[in-house]
Amino acid sequence: MGFNIRKRYSSAVHSHNLTVKSAKNTAEDAETTIGDPEVLGAFAWADRNLTRGHDGRGRSFKPSPLAVPLERLFAGDHRAAHEIVRILAKEAFIEARRTRVQLRRVQAHDMARGVLAWFRHGTCQPCGGRGFPLIKDSPVKSANECDSCGGTGKIAFDACFRHEWKPLARWLKEQIEMESGRAGPAAMKTLSERMDL
Repeated sequence: MGFNIRKRYSSAVHSHNLTVKSAKNTAEDAETTIGDPEVLGAFAWADRNLTRGHDGRGRSFKPSPLAVPLERLFAGDHRAAHEIVRILAKEAFIEARRTRVQLRRVQAHDMARGVLAWFRHGTCQPCGGRGFPLIKDSPVKSANECDSCGGTGKIAFDACFRHEWKPLARWLKEQIEMESGRAGPAAMKTLSERMDL
């Protein structure tokens, strides 16, 4: 039986029982117990380390403040969207200053909301996200690509943003893509160090 950290985290986020289970003390009855509190704790440690950009052993890496909030969003905690938008808006505003793009804080916030909305609800409606429309009155996909999305199954990203902001919006999209998936391995590392997995 495999240990899927993303499924365990999703279960822990929605758990109504956060009772800590204790391991038995004798060597013959010893067991490693990884319950919801341990999984949530591992992600909290991962969030701290990923946001700071270094772990407790002094090793440095590129900070990933979006990693754990994105994982919470994927787990179904829709309140994480507010934190993600706040982080993206701050990064967009800083990047706009660096690249000399005129962007006010309110506009950076709106852009961050638009980028996250594209990830959450960017499915092409005419084809239902399949990339190929269904043949009328049948469950079979057509051999022709969808006219609206060109076979991608997603709404065109660039169409959602003003021309002068498109490079910045693409940069934000890349930040989400880079940081997505970093939380699970960091949490697993934390669990393995503390639980001797």
